[in-house]
Amino acid sequence: NLASALGAVNEKFPLTVYLSDSVAQAQKDAIKSRLGADIAVAGFDYTSKEQALKAFKGANNSEAALIQGIGGNPLPASFDVRLKAGSAAERAKKLVADLSKMGGVEEVQFLQDEAGKLKSLLDAFSFGGLAAGLGVFIGVLFISYSTLKLAVVRHIDEVEVLKLMGSPRSFIMAPFLLEGLLQGVVASGIAIAILYGLLTLAGSGALSFVPAGATLVFMPFWAWGGLVAAGGLLGLSGSFFAFFKTLKM
Repeated sequence: NLASALGAVNEKFPLTVYLSDSVAQAQKDAIKSRLGADIAVAGFDYTSKEQALKAFKGANNSEAALIQGIGGNPLPASFDVRLKAGSAAERAKKLVADLSKMGGVEEVQFLQDEAGKLKSLLDAFSFGGLAAGLGVFIGVLFISYSTLKLAVVRHIDEVEVLKLMGSPRSFIMAPFLLEGLLQGVVASGIAIAILYGLLTLAGSGALSFVPAGATLVFMPFWAWGGLVAAGGLLGLSGSFFAFFKTLKM
């Protein structure tokens, strides 16, 4: 959701292509083709000179008299380009350079520094998410190991009796592995439920740090299953290592 929000802001950083008054239709078509073929472009809109003048008068009523005093329409036609959130800075620079050389283009305006800062922020959050995920993975594995080690210690006498009776290792291990698996599945299910509740609160505006009207989406259904399976695998792994470490079998 954070990446989506930052991406939406990034698309609003303007890359505006101002056209000369003498631009030909063929030149406009060439610019459209160049924008449409670039993978960094999320979309673009064309604003004619008349539309630009109308928008200016509507947004600046106090300054509309200045335009009327000049006479005619001094505002240029333009293409307003929206860039994709994950677009590389080099790709945007190349696009600006290519557009600046095209016929009919008077000027290309791009808030490069602001867009670059936002891209760096998005990359930092992505790296932070990966680091946090790795930390959670290690923490859960350690907690599972410690918790299930206690379970093995509690039943060590029963295990010794089973060993003396000649029970195979798989028969002795099975209850401990099953316990770890169930603990991991249940714990991940509870975590998903808590996360869904927090997201519901955020979407309702109950959390002050979430902007009003923000569109939040929960994980897709396949991700639920993936997290439950991962939780079960972590619990199973912790139980497996706890069993062998404690009993040295």
